[in-house]
Amino acid sequence: MSDIQNVRLAALVALAEKRPKLGRTAFMKLCYFLQTLRKVPLGYRFTLYSYGPFDSAVLSDLSSAEALGGLRSETVLYPMQNNYGYEIVASKRSKAVKALATDFLQQYGSEIDWVIEQFANCGSADLELLSTIIYVDRESVMANETLTSEELTKRVHDVKPHVPESYIREKVADLHGRGFLRSLGAT
Repeated sequence: MSDIQNVRLAALVALAEKRPKLGRTAFMKLCYFLQTLRKVPLGYRFTLYSYGPFDSAVLSDLSSAEALGGLRSETVLYPMQNNYGYEIVASKRSKAVKALATDFLQQYGSEIDWVIEQFANCGSADLELLSTIIYVDRESVMANETLTSEELTKRVHDVKPHVPESYIREKVADLHGRGFLRSLGAT
């Protein structure tokens, strides 16, 4: 295995240990937040989909961590949504998988804690929305654009038209208030 894959697997197991029963969406978005907001060098290449930032390598790494015995995945029914999902937890070999990148975990352990503290209690829909807001924000920064909160809200609504603009606006204000957005000028 490469060093970057060891780092990724260790980060996934550390996330699962900090917040058991995360689903695939949560892992995807928490990795995005680690990399984007905290500059943790995971090397993922996220692109924007209707469910927010996505990189299939995260799913592949989850499968690898499970194959190594560091994670265990269970299919569960969510009766309120009449939907199935996954609950992923650390498993019996989690310490062995983390041992693949001990220095990395020592260096970035506080960043993993921070992301868990900030986002792990959010549901999948909110994680999708929050990560989409941040993604659109960062794309605007890369294009040297300064946006108003209303412009950012409208751009996010274009990606997620099923989410009411008022709710997007509320989340934009929350993320801006926490210092997570960079593209906003006058709001």
